[in-house]
Amino acid sequence: MRYMNKASFLKAIRASAPNHLSRIYLVAIPDDFERSQVIDEIIRIIGKDPARFSGSGLNLGALHEHLSTVSLFGGEPIAVVDEAEKIIKASLPQVPTILHAGYLILGAKAKTPLAGAVEKEGVALDLLEEKPWDKEKRLVEEVQKLVVNAGKRITPDATALLFERIEKDAAILKTEIEKLICYAAESDQITSTDVMAIVSANRNHTFWQAAEEIVWERKQPALVLDDATFHPIVPILRAQLQLGLKIATLLETDTAKEQWGQVIGKIYPKTLEKRTVQAAQLHSTYFRQGLKYLFEIELLSRTQTTAYGALLDLFRLQLMTYAPR
Repeated sequence: MRYMNKASFLKAIRASAPNHLSRIYLVAIPDDFERSQVIDEIIRIIGKDPARFSGSGLNLGALHEHLSTVSLFGGEPIAVVDEAEKIIKASLPQVPTILHAGYLILGAKAKTPLAGAVEKEGVALDLLEEKPWDKEKRLVEEVQKLVVNAGKRITPDATALLFERIEKDAAILKTEIEKLICYAAESDQITSTDVMAIVSANRNHTFWQAAEEIVWERKQPALVLDDATFHPIVPILRAQLQLGLKIATLLETDTAKEQWGQVIGKIYPKTLEKRTVQAAQLHSTYFRQGLKYLFEIELLSRTQTTAYGALLDLFRLQLMTYAPR
């Protein structure tokens, strides 16, 4: 069986434990940290320490001997073979046949001919061709889960800013979230103010500033809008539009300033003052229409075109020419 969703893959393994576990698993993920995390979770579910091997120069005799040897402490043996894509072709047909006992977990950072055999005999997770937007969505969900497990929540604009300031790297994200959880201390939520204070940007481009220029200033940003810009900047554009819609709606409904914090969270006073003036001029219809335009280019990016830079230009021009009312 083959999975292309990490959460579903692990859920299926947990549901099969302890009596219906497969004998062989494949974890095909390019990122070393993420791959090792999934492998370690499988090991935890099975509940026994493994012997570890490398696909490069794999000794099939030693692997077979380990899997055939019953432990004096009970339970069946486990073996992990990482970088399975490096197993020499002559050895490939023998790998699935050595599973007389025990559990074999294969890790791969690239395609391996073993994938077909594992899908037939066991369970495989394949994220080798994961789309950028699917990866970002998955990482956002994993970040939110880490925060929830710590008894807190992270605001949407804080999540967007976090992904704008650092690369979409699971190891870095985990480290930064742990820092933010500690920094938030007794507070039950993590805000963009916390991210600004704690997370050091490791990106060269200022996506957040570019999004502010596009949404609030309605002008061409200093950042070049090209194909590589699309996936990092879209969630930040959404966060800016949502913030504008909230402020404009609060103004139009004459909501007392004392109640604003419950809706928009913590924002620097000077920034809030500036955004309030701008939101009053642009009106809620502008931000609502902006969210509609953004949804449309995202839909086009998934169904009709990969000319991402052109989609961003279209979105910017739509905002520039929209007459707020």
